[in-house]
Amino acid sequence: MSATGMFGRQVVQVLAQQGVPVRATGRSLARLEPLRAPGVELMAADMDDPASLQPLMQGVDRVLVNAPMDACKQQRECHVIEAMVRAGAQAQVVLLTGGVEHNDALGDAGRAVEQAMSDSQLPWTTVGPQTVMESNFYPFRDLIVGNSLLLSCVGEAQVGFVALEDVSAALAAVLTASVEQHHGRDYVITGPQAVSFTAVAEAASAALGRPISYQDMPRGAFVDMMLNEAGYDPATLDIEVMCHLDAFRAGQASRITTDFRQLTGRNPTSVAQWWQANAAYFLG
Repeated sequence: MSATGMFGRQVVQVLAQQGVPVRATGRSLARLEPLRAPGVELMAADMDDPASLQPLMQGVDRVLVNAPMDACKQQRECHVIEAMVRAGAQAQVVLLTGGVEHNDALGDAGRAVEQAMSDSQLPWTTVGPQTVMESNFYPFRDLIVGNSLLLSCVGEAQVGFVALEDVSAALAAVLTASVEQHHGRDYVITGPQAVSFTAVAEAASAALGRPISYQDMPRGAFVDMMLNEAGYDPATLDIEVMCHLDAFRAGQASRITTDFRQLTGRNPTSVAQWWQANAAYFLG
């Protein structure tokens, strides 16, 4: 579900490259068009419209469940699971969940979806990225290019940043294995070690060939900057940014696992490796 989002798009492309037939879905066929490739079927559907989900379930044996991160996430993901139950095919639920522990509304919503998944009696697996480097660092491109500066409000909190490519590879591994191999498993995908934003700035400096500084801001000042300069509205800022940074600061994103290595047979991407691979994006 949501094949046009950050995770869905990558997973569709990985599966297509492996020659695995995949049905990619989203609200707009036009937005799905860039995913067209041999073995990829494009089908429009709306997670807010349960009736539109039913045709998607015909002939599939795995469903990646992942709705956009907003106030409707819980309802939309439950709609998908309910449509799978009505289809009666006993397809496997592969739920993209959060690897960061959240003691807030986002965490409550995630736990409600996991309960609905468990209650469905369908085979299931959860895959949760700790926190993805692309969503943490890409938004600061202009600030890094223009001011050689990385901003946050988490102090020296240790975070197990993970590369989007690694999350996609882990999801593809689950989606292409036997259902029995991963049924009832909860995987948390992390980088090889937890690091601070100061260490992130050091890795960026080495990759970009110039000093990049990390400036830690008071939480209130950071919120004001995001509202007044980055153009966020309060509700979007809370669910897309601040609830995650609050969890970082509370030490809820420091967990490191070997799940990625177990699923793929290779080591996860480090922060230093990620910056080397993505340096061109930040060089202006």
